[in-house]
Amino acid sequence: MDYSAFGTHGDGHPNSEYCIDCYRNGMFAYQTEEDQISAIASSGKAVDISTLKRWLPVQEQASWILDHCGYVTLATIEGQGFPRPVAIDVIDHDGISTLWMTTYRNSHKAMHIKANPKAGISAVYEADSITLIGMASVIADRDILNAMWQDRFIHYFPNGPEDENYSLVRFDTANAVLWIDGKLTRFGEQHD
Repeated sequence: MDYSAFGTHGDGHPNSEYCIDCYRNGMFAYQTEEDQISAIASSGKAVDISTLKRWLPVQEQASWILDHCGYVTLATIEGQGFPRPVAIDVIDHDGISTLWMTTYRNSHKAMHIKANPKAGISAVYEADSITLIGMASVIADRDILNAMWQDRFIHYFPNGPEDENYSLVRFDTANAVLWIDGKLTRFGEQHD
C-alpha cells in the first residue's frame, strides 16, 4: 500500500495496517465485516479482508501483533526485587500462550529467571498493545536448543547450537491484557 493511502490514528500519524478509506483519525469506517465487504464490492476493488487483523478472533489478533512488532519487552525481577525490562526478539510463539526467546546462558535475565521465574512481556504495534504476565524458564536442553536453532543466531553464538552460551527463554502466559483496535480484553487469572 502506498504511504499516501495509509489510514490515520487519532493524532493524525499514519497507520500502515489500514487504508484511509477504512481507518481515518482513529475511527473505523465500517463497524462490521459485512459492511466492509459490501463497500469493497460496490467500489469494484478486489480486496481480501479475511487477512485484516481487525476481523480475526482477539487472541489471533494478539498473535498477529507479535508477528509484526519486532522486539518485545521482557521484564524479569532483579536481585533487589525491582523489574528489569529489556528488549528481546521473540523467535517463536504459540499464539500468546507460550513465547520463545534466546539469551546468553550467563546473562542477567537468565540469572534473574533462575532466581525468580515471575516475568512480564509487553509489545506494541501501531496503537495496539499486549501485556502478558507469567512464568519464564531458561532452557538449556540440547534437543530443544537444536530444534529451535536459526542460522541468524550465529552472530550471537558463533559455535552454533552447541555454543556453551546459547540458551532459550520460554515464557508461559498466566494472564493477558490486550488493547487492540480500541478494545480492552483480559484473559487468565488477573492480578492487582
